[in-house]
Amino acid sequence: MLFFLRDHALNRLLQDCQVRVTRAQSTADLLDVLDRLEVFPGELEFDHAQSILLLVVAFASLVVALLMDGMGGMVWVAVACCIFSYYVKKGLSGSLTELSASIARKCALFSNGLSEPDSSADWCLTKLDSQFGDYRRGNERRHIVASAQGVYQGARHSLAFEYHHLLYVNAVSERGASGYRTAYKSFDRYSLVLEFPWLKGISVQSDPLEMPLAGQRFKTDCDEFDRAFLLRSSDQARFESFATPATLSLLLDLSRLLNKVNLEFSSEGRLCLSFDNAEVFAHADPGPFSDLAAFRQRMIEGIALPGLNPALERMHRLAELHDHPLDHLLAVTKKVAL
Repeated sequence: MLFFLRDHALNRLLQDCQVRVTRAQSTADLLDVLDRLEVFPGELEFDHAQSILLLVVAFASLVVALLMDGMGGMVWVAVACCIFSYYVKKGLSGSLTELSASIARKCALFSNGLSEPDSSADWCLTKLDSQFGDYRRGNERRHIVASAQGVYQGARHSLAFEYHHLLYVNAVSERGASGYRTAYKSFDRYSLVLEFPWLKGISVQSDPLEMPLAGQRFKTDCDEFDRAFLLRSSDQARFESFATPATLSLLLDLSRLLNKVNLEFSSEGRLCLSFDNAEVFAHADPGPFSDLAAFRQRMIEGIALPGLNPALERMHRLAELHDHPLDHLLAVTKKVAL
């Protein structure tokens, strides 16, 4: 009975800690969660007493089915107990891993001056879908798995940005031995959405969507760029202003950093930089709960996001290429003179 009570107490503790992590506003709040884990008696491991008992029942059911006539139904009882035992054990073990991952991700956000959006994932997806074609992927379904927001402070500009992880599913018809069947394939797509008022009405795609984006397709004077990207612009003037040698060189460099990279500059002055690289927002693993002291120390030191800044640095460089500070200064001077 004590084994059952211990597993139950640990499971309740983990559920409570998960709620506290969700509500955490600072690394100090996360460290308080570790304090609660440290006072739990014994190691942070489940005894899996319920799973073991189910296996015992499964074994007993098989014995009954073999030794007694008319008890063949006990075989199904044994199978059901084995399956239930597996999922109970998997669920309990997964709760430890899930809590550790949640704490590490939240600490990475705090360590890098980031936060989670106040809006729901559904609301974010609806808004992004109305602005960017990359968020219309998935003919079956799609949803945002995770999001974060922050501000990149460059030498000249502060770029407010959002990070989103999109999971989308495509339904495709495949031919099998008995005819055609519908198969469902899931994909992950990642993006940085920035406030970017310097460019509008342009898209640059190395991974074109099934449905073409708005705008006329243009060719540049750089064959390497034209092989790597499909460029569309709402008009000739925007294209000529955008397709400078420095910009084309920067985007080619970006394509070497990010896989299947796309850029969409909306008419509202926002930029969606999308790609297939999960490592852009990947962080180091602070370790297992079996060594809480080491876990705590890594949190105090801060958890870096080494893949994030290289992408943001290039977007800041793109802003510098198109912010036209001299034109802005002349406009301000003219306004003051009037």
